[in-house]
Amino acid sequence: MTTKLTLSIKEEIVKKAKRISQVKGKSVSKIIEEYISSLPEKEPKKTASIREISNSLKEGITIPPDISYKEFIRDNRYKDYETKSVNK
Repeated sequence: MTTKLTLSIKEEIVKKAKRISQVKGKSVSKIIEEYISSLPEKEPKKTASIREISNSLKEGITIPPDISYKEFIRDNRYKDYETKSVNK
């Protein structure tokens, strides 16, 4: 079943749509229908880049100047897990 739809579109876009329609040998309605059908129902989830992840991790950790990174990691590796298991 088809239904009419009224759209407000800039005049130059309507002219372009009509030119494309002639070249493709399809109606403007058919071209728009095919385009809309090709779109996904839901937007894909945005994936974070490695740089974004890396920067967010850097912001969350403050290492005291008197110990090395390796010492800090060794001493604090399980604190997050311990906190979560105690709070359950």
